[in-house]
Amino acid sequence: MKKAQISKEEIVEVENKLFSAQITSNVAILEELLHDDLIAVAPTGQVITKEMDLNSHRAKTVVIEEASTAIDEIKIVGDTAISIVTMTAKGKIEGSPLAGKFRYFRVWKRFDDSLKVIGASFMQLP
Repeated sequence: MKKAQISKEEIVEVENKLFSAQITSNVAILEELLHDDLIAVAPTGQVITKEMDLNSHRAKTVVIEEASTAIDEIKIVGDTAISIVTMTAKGKIEGSPLAGKFRYFRVWKRFDDSLKVIGASFMQLP
């Protein structure tokens, strides 16, 4: 049976699963949670695809050493949800140190019995 409505609890669950996969570079879980047609915008304005994101984790160009998250907002419209998450993180991007607070905006959509990220953007907060 096709499940259409999304609950806030489901979004909290997949956000936590995504966070865990990001900090451990678990490509298998990221593959599961990111839609094949994902489109994301980085703080530089660069458009990022699913494959680009997965490749950065495979190559370990992004290494998160310490991190915590807080879900700030979840809005649900039928089979789609928007989440706003703040991550405090310390790590390295291509060997250069990076630390601070980051805000993520993600669009989750239900596909059969799974939720996948179809769109995202993120920025570093002052």
